Amino acid sequence: MRPWFTSKNAIVIASVMLAGYLLLILTVTNIGQKKLEESRYSELHLKVNHYAELLSNYFELAKRNLNIVSTDKTITTFFANKNSGMSMTYGLRASLFNVEKFIQRQVEPREKKLNPIFSRISLLTLDGSIIADSEQNKSTFNNTNIDILDLKATDQKILIDDSKKEISIRLSTTVYFNYQPIAVLIAEFDKALIISLVTAQEYEGSGSHITLRSQYGDLFIWDSLAHSQEYNLEHTNNDIQHSFNLKADIVDTPFVLETWFESINSTELFTSKWFVLVISLLAIPVFLTLYYLFYIDRKNTLLNTKIANSTKRRKELSIHNELLEEEVKKRKLSEEKLAYQATHDSLTGLPNRSYSLQKLNYAIGCCEGSNKKVLLMYIDLDNFKQINDTLGHATGDRILQETSKRLLNAFRKTDTVARLSGDEFMVVIHELEDLEKAAQLAYKVLHLFNKPFQINKHLLHTSTSIGLAIYPDDANNAEALLKNADMALYQVKGNGRNNFSFYESKMNDEVNRKVAINIRLHRALKEKTLEMYYQPLIDLNTQKIIGAEALMRWTDSELGFVPPDEFIAIAEKNNLIEQLGSFALNTAAEQAAQWQVITPLQIAVNFSSVQFRDCEKLLTEIQQVLLKTGLPANKLDVEVTESLLINQEGELFDMLKSLRNMGVELSIDDFGTGYSALSYLQKFSFTKLKIDRAFIMNLTKNKADQSLVTAIIAMAKALNLKVVAEGIEEDEQKQFLIDIDCEYGQGYLFSPPVTAKKFEALLHQQANSNSAFT
Repeated sequence: MRPWFTSKNAIVIASVMLAGYLLLILTVTNIGQKKLEESRYSELHLKVNHYAELLSNYFELAKRNLNIVSTDKTITTFFANKNSGMSMTYGLRASLFNVEKFIQRQVEPREKKLNPIFSRISLLTLDGSIIADSEQNKSTFNNTNIDILDLKATDQKILIDDSKKEISIRLSTTVYFNYQPIAVLIAEFDKALIISLVTAQEYEGSGSHITLRSQYGDLFIWDSLAHSQEYNLEHTNNDIQHSFNLKADIVDTPFVLETWFESINSTELFTSKWFVLVISLLAIPVFLTLYYLFYIDRKNTLLNTKIANSTKRRKELSIHNELLEEEVKKRKLSEEKLAYQATHDSLTGLPNRSYSLQKLNYAIGCCEGSNKKVLLMYIDLDNFKQINDTLGHATGDRILQETSKRLLNAFRKTDTVARLSGDEFMVVIHELEDLEKAAQLAYKVLHLFNKPFQINKHLLHTSTSIGLAIYPDDANNAEALLKNADMALYQVKGNGRNNFSFYESKMNDEVNRKVAINIRLHRALKEKTLEMYYQPLIDLNTQKIIGAEALMRWTDSELGFVPPDEFIAIAEKNNLIEQLGSFALNTAAEQAAQWQVITPLQIAVNFSSVQFRDCEKLLTEIQQVLLKTGLPANKLDVEVTESLLINQEGELFDMLKSLRNMGVELSIDDFGTGYSALSYLQKFSFTKLKIDRAFIMNLTKNKADQSLVTAIIAMAKALNLKVVAEGIEEDEQKQFLIDIDCEYGQGYLFSPPVTAKKFEALLHQQANSNSAFT
């Protein structure tokens, strides 16, 4: 029997074992390659998703930052000033300068902080012109692909411009004012920052290609593929086919992050035939040693990898925590600033209206259930608007700041000093002792303003009016208490200002009467129950009627007779004056046109200063009324009060000039009671000057009035103006005026204002007997 273990069998067995060993090595190597590729694919997929998440967070942060910029008080203040009509001379230039500086700061690098997100920020109007730009000397936005009106319809939008060699990425945000779109912020992203976010973990040997793609254009970010430097085009196409291609969407943007990564090339793996042969020859003697060494190395590698990853993670967490702490501090400071701005006045630093009402409610709450009282002082600066109009808003702001300092120094720290609005302040006195103490505090405030304000080497004097209301005597809640104090303030202003007044219940009756007058006046206009009365204008030498002044009268079925001064003032505040003015003009012109048949006469019509706010509209209405009624233009006399002429130029001057060119007469009414100045008479083409009745009533008894009236008439004669004296009630007054050469007069000595029917009877009487008063 031949032994089975022969040399041939040994060779066969050895060959089989070697073939099996080689096959095992190839199998293990192939499986390892696949596992390695799967592991690499998972790693790259996580990396790409990480990059996409970084970019998504970056764009979201950019949107939030630009939204914060668009709502910043610097920009809203600029548009508020611009919308209020502020000129570049009075404050708007300073607001624009602040906007430019604010925008410039958003793109400037900051010490110990992250680099700015944007490289350029532009504030554009809705017609595309630049208001402010972080790049100096930029007057236009050179991009025809941007439709500003399209951006107006969306709050935020990412814009991509591929008109140049490299694309530009911009973010637009619509700026709103009073809930209406008013401008657009367009910020250009810093592409270097975008690239640095994605390439932080890339290096030359990483074998990757990264591009940020969109349908509008692509942004190249990184390329370290081997074919880019060493292979020709044929190799390149072949390599790309064997590369990993991964894509990830950037959330809420039109971008897709597309990446290519080199795969594991089989020629680089330990799978060649020479390697298999060598391993086959050396495997047997060194198998155990290699296994042990691989085992030990694997353990060390895992341990070192864990240590390195742990160190890297701790470092990343440390940096992230520092940035997070800084962001939290900034957010906290921002919230504190916003909270302060929401409760305090930006100009004076005092509590604003809403916050002061909270403090007033708190003070009332502390006094509930006890005998303690709370005093509310409503303070208003007298003639502050005149200071603003004549010296500018900057001077007005200085006065408001100085006023707040004086008030703060005058009261206890436990009391509340607040600015309600404009030139109105409020003081809440806790635990008021008695009414005498309230009066003492009011006198103290009045005396605060005896000392003038020194602004730019000028001494400016102003006074205050104060309304006082006490809890719980005058009201049981903050809103009612503030309302009652406002009523008391209104009473002081109506009585001459520079004083104080406690609230009284009868003030409510006055308010209710004003409300009733407003309601009934609407009905009177609708039902046409208003009437026009006419007071004759007399030639003092001939005693004949040569004209009339049209005066409105109203007798209501519920309120009775309502004085014109009362209902006209209410009409001016409630947008009814234009309807009243149109009624007066049409009625008087139509009636005067009919009287021309009896005798030629002029009709004088008074116009409210409110009507002159739209001079072009008023001029058109006068022209249409003259055309409709057929009244000759020279028979209409437009009366203008002195107060209307203060600081008036432009439209008013052109309108009055147009009236004179038409032939309409112009009279300056109530001369001497306002801001009389010869410049008014020289600048505007007046034909008559009416002396107010206040100078006529004591004319025969008061030497000063006699001198003043004589001087006014002499001045009028020198300027070739006719003079009308109002309020003549005595023969002695009439004779004095005739002696000093006054041409015309009005007054109860001749006739009170009468209805159209009675005035027409006077005209017929004059036509029949050559005198209307025989």
